[in-house]
Amino acid sequence: MSSEKKAFDFWIKYSNTANGEFKPEGVRKMVEQASMWSVDRLEALRMEMVVHGLDGYIVPRFDAHQGEYVAPHDERLAWLSGFQGSAGVALITKDDAVLFVDGRYTVQVRNQTSPDHFSYSHLVEAPLEQWLARNGQSGWTVGFDAMLLPTSWVQRFEAGCDQAGVTLSAVEGNLVDRIWASQPPKPMADIYSFPEQFAGRASSDKKNEIAASLKDKGCNWLVETQPDAIAWLLNVRGGDVAYSPMPHSFFLLNESGEGHWFVDGQKLPEDLSELRLNGVVLKEADQFLSSIEELVGSDERVLIDPDYAPYAAFAAVERAGGQVTLERGPVAFAKAIKNPTERAGIAEAAKIDSAAWIRTLRWLDEEAVSRAKAGNPISEMEVSERILAERQAIEGFIEPSFTTIAAVDANGAMCHYSVTEESNGELLETSVFLLDSGGQYFLGTTDATRTVCFSDVSDEVKKAYTLVLKGHIQFAKLKFPVGTKGHHIDAIARQPLWQYGMDYDHGTGHGVGHFLSVHEGPQKIEKPSRPVELEAGMIVTNEPGYYQAGKFGIRIENLIEIVSDGNDFLGFKDLTLVPIQTRMIDPSLLSKNEIAWLDDYHEQVACEMESCLNEDEILWLQKQTRPLKEQNSNC
Repeated sequence: MSSEKKAFDFWIKYSNTANGEFKPEGVRKMVEQASMWSVDRLEALRMEMVVHGLDGYIVPRFDAHQGEYVAPHDERLAWLSGFQGSAGVALITKDDAVLFVDGRYTVQVRNQTSPDHFSYSHLVEAPLEQWLARNGQSGWTVGFDAMLLPTSWVQRFEAGCDQAGVTLSAVEGNLVDRIWASQPPKPMADIYSFPEQFAGRASSDKKNEIAASLKDKGCNWLVETQPDAIAWLLNVRGGDVAYSPMPHSFFLLNESGEGHWFVDGQKLPEDLSELRLNGVVLKEADQFLSSIEELVGSDERVLIDPDYAPYAAFAAVERAGGQVTLERGPVAFAKAIKNPTERAGIAEAAKIDSAAWIRTLRWLDEEAVSRAKAGNPISEMEVSERILAERQAIEGFIEPSFTTIAAVDANGAMCHYSVTEESNGELLETSVFLLDSGGQYFLGTTDATRTVCFSDVSDEVKKAYTLVLKGHIQFAKLKFPVGTKGHHIDAIARQPLWQYGMDYDHGTGHGVGHFLSVHEGPQKIEKPSRPVELEAGMIVTNEPGYYQAGKFGIRIENLIEIVSDGNDFLGFKDLTLVPIQTRMIDPSLLSKNEIAWLDDYHEQVACEMESCLNEDEILWLQKQTRPLKEQNSNC
């Protein structure tokens, strides 16, 4: 038996997510009646606020790790409001309930909650601190759970409160937990070793590297609360939340490389030698804050990430008499630049995942129209199940990397739409269909999007699709100097749309982990300034889009690696090998160079994917990857 097979078998033995303990359907069932009962729940929360002398209470979507995906136990915002998005925060006062969401969820939040119970505001453009400054009343006290808000958010909220004469106060415990009688238990998935042959580096080497960076910064301690960062640092994986193979835990590392890992002991294997925890002291998770106060000496400097660590950790350092350095933790930067083993693994994962994509797209191409004409159209849910089944047939597939977005027509206008039995749209002959899906493999994490149609579409759709493709190509072809940051190049993908007064309200690209989180920092390609340089070895996405509310959504996304040209310039290498449908292209909007890029990409797809497919699949792929002039009569 190969070492890789042994490692995979070990994963199957110890991973709770392998048997589907946490599925998105469970969360949906938990919140499906939240809107119906939101008045009762809001009133129950307001009664708790009265007991605690509060005029307002903040309910974020965060858990104690400020992560994107949370366990059912931590879906407090969804339970209270019905909103199931991955980013948001609510402010509940005696008379108001305001939900703050970003541009991805402006449609979804209104579909999932009632305007009779909630008002809405933009999480970025009109954030909670502005609401407090404008609407807060002098003498108010607004409470929050210090484990659920990062320090930077608390500082922003405090600034807004100060303008209005409002007091922001950390409340012991969580008020939503007090009224949530059927709250699911905390996740307790097993922790297992992630072998060095997959990780590419020993955990001891990683800890020593991070400890050295602490010394360089003049810091004595690092507080690390991001589960993916700790999993990467210790070469472990887990399954406390769906889609992200990592355990919930906290970690303290000192400048000598000695660590303190705060984790529920029930999750650990009986044979701890499998984890290779040399130089690490194990403690229970509930000892995290008290241990900060015990371990941090007076005037010792502690590095804390202001955006991804709970304010409670900041407060604990201050109680210990320590000095806090607020900046992004060094583990995030080290993890973002993939080593050769990680890069090779992600590339291979993207290739085998592309096979699942090709089989799914072929099925759609061959069945969608005939099924629709027969009165038995393919549904969104059926597509989600189909691409999952195709992945499950691939050796080494573990689970999806996020909830598949299978969105037809108007549903596609919701960037992070998630199909339910009630919303389950049907693919008709005239439909525009967006599919965004990814997988977790032992080799790496994947993410891709394609938009397809099944017959002629309107000029409006063709124009939007071609402009999105044009932006995707311009970004893929880009060369940029070392030192470039994500916000410096975000506009490259938007420029074709901007020429026609069009845009999209999400980033152009995000980092992707190595068998970890599909959305990984610190790098990101977006409009807002982010002081993180893009570096060779980072894995990001290229995903411009366009969304017409009530009509359709378009997005084209590839997984890409940042590579060096050896002359102080960087570029991108496509890892996703899935054909881009040409049926909706208006060739008059593409330059000769852009058409050449598309033809070259399709030639690469056909060549590299042939070994993964059977004869019939190869024949279909060859048709989809012919030069554009052979597929489109308007060329």
